[in-house]
Amino acid sequence: MDTVEQSRTYEAIRARDAAHVRLRRFTGGAVAVAVGLSAVFAALAANATHAKKTIVRSPAKRSASQVRPLTVAPAAPLVSVEADASPVAPTPQATAPTPSYAPPVVSSGGS
Repeated sequence: MDTVEQSRTYEAIRARDAAHVRLRRFTGGAVAVAVGLSAVFAALAANATHAKKTIVRSPAKRSASQVRPLTVAPAAPLVSVEADASPVAPTPQATAPTPSYAPPVVSSGGS
């Protein structure tokens, strides 16, 4: 291999490596732009679903005469643990309804 051919080979290798670096930079930039655009569109879509902005109002302060006292529920009756409990008779179970064997009524939409 002479020096001219060898220098052309090195130039071709350098050109290939430079193109590879440019391609990697372009790919990284394209990915960054795609992520940014997806974030923008996601934010736009999230804001587009609200038809109107709701207004949250704080409740008006009531005067002392309008405040009602809390009602207290009566306590449940206490049952003794040692008391003889009479066994409760089980309720009879309901029988299943019997199916009817009449043919179904069909309307075909005729005149």
